[in-house]
Amino acid sequence: MCEVLTQPEQVIDYMNILDIAFKAATVCIAGFNVFFAVKIFRLKDKKDETEKERDRKIQLLKTLVLDHNLKNYHSIFDNIEMQLASLQQPNLTNEDKQAIDTQIADLFIQLRSKFYDSLLAIDDNLYESIKIKADALQTHFTETIFDPGINLTYMPKYDELISQKMTTTKTEIIKKLFNYRG
Repeated sequence: MCEVLTQPEQVIDYMNILDIAFKAATVCIAGFNVFFAVKIFRLKDKKDETEKERDRKIQLLKTLVLDHNLKNYHSIFDNIEMQLASLQQPNLTNEDKQAIDTQIADLFIQLRSKFYDSLLAIDDNLYESIKIKADALQTHFTETIFDPGINLTYMPKYDELISQKMTTTKTEIIKKLFNYRG
């Protein structure tokens, strides 16, 4: 009979232990839920902040560069194209070529100051990538102008080394600007 009495006591002890374990598990689960809720809130807040900054940069690009300075971009490239067209004249001296190269260099300085310097306010990497493209184009023009083996009065050669190179670079710069995602 003694044995019968101890079994219900054991069941009660197991029930108490199970009840305590259940309550402890509930407290742990609630603690984890609070921890993860705070963690998710912070991550979402940081993501929202990053998106707002990205949107701000895209808006700056649109306002500062595309709305106000794109006209400078096109007019300066038109002026560069007019200067380069004078290379098609036969029998240019080195002084003539030097004068044309100097005018082109001045136009590239204008391009930088009136167009892509404003990109520094938006994104240093975007500025650098466009600066590299513009500098490479200017270097290409200078090397082509002074290369004695290149006859720029021959129209197919002029188109290949001057017109196509300029068109390609202009397109790449515009593509970089319109692909910018902040």
